[in-house]
Amino acid sequence: MTQMSQEAEFNVLGCKVKVRPEQNDSHIAIAVIDLINAEIQQLKSSRPMLRDTDVAVLVALKIATEKMQLEDEYKKNILKLEESLEHALQILEVT
Repeated sequence: MTQMSQEAEFNVLGCKVKVRPEQNDSHIAIAVIDLINAEIQQLKSSRPMLRDTDVAVLVALKIATEKMQLEDEYKKNILKLEESLEHALQILEVT
């Protein structure tokens, strides 16, 4: 990574990724790159014979699965909250 006042450049499986510090979400972009690189290193350590393209696909699938699970959990929690609110409103209307 270069100086913070300049564009930061990262390497992800041989691909250069640039992040500009003036972007509002540059800290998120850097955290994402760190997460991806950590997943890559973990997978390469456990399965060193995999090609980079296979590693990229497996990491993408893992992160997409986690995202879908979080979205599903979020939706379920919102539905539970709505049901609780409706129940509370019904109780208030009765009294």
